[in-house]
Amino acid sequence: MKKILILCTLGLLLNTSTVSAKTIATVNGMKITLVEANNALHLLTKGKMTWSKLPKSGKEQLIQMLAPAKLVASVAKRKLTSKEKETALTGFWMQKKMSKISVSDAEAKVVYNKMKKVAKKVKSKKKLPKFAEAKNSIKMQIAQDKVVNSLMKKAKIKLR
Repeated sequence: MKKILILCTLGLLLNTSTVSAKTIATVNGMKITLVEANNALHLLTKGKMTWSKLPKSGKEQLIQMLAPAKLVASVAKRKLTSKEKETALTGFWMQKKMSKISVSDAEAKVVYNKMKKVAKKVKSKKKLPKFAEAKNSIKMQIAQDKVVNSLMKKAKIKLR
């Protein structure tokens, strides 16, 4: 999931740069700007590298890394329906929010124990995986629930 977030972030960085920035490369006529390259380098190197410090081979490698995001973004803009774009944005936003939420093992264990009790109560024939196997999935579900709950607290729902 971390790789997906990095790639999506790189894609967003590429699509939100200023138009007037210096162009350092093009991909199928689409500009890759100095600002985009430096933003990507900042993310990838934690601020330790800039475009001007990169050797030529490093610059070529960075452009090779940035090019797919440009190409995918271009095709996505043309080929995705507005509903598909909305779904993709929603999913990305949710992943971004969830990645900022920390869930402890103790929180996950509480949920796991509740799941065990419910399974026992309903006499489920399906065997529950061990906590170590289920922990990450439970943590993701808890993080998702926290995001949704925070949105619902602020929501003003009216029936008409």
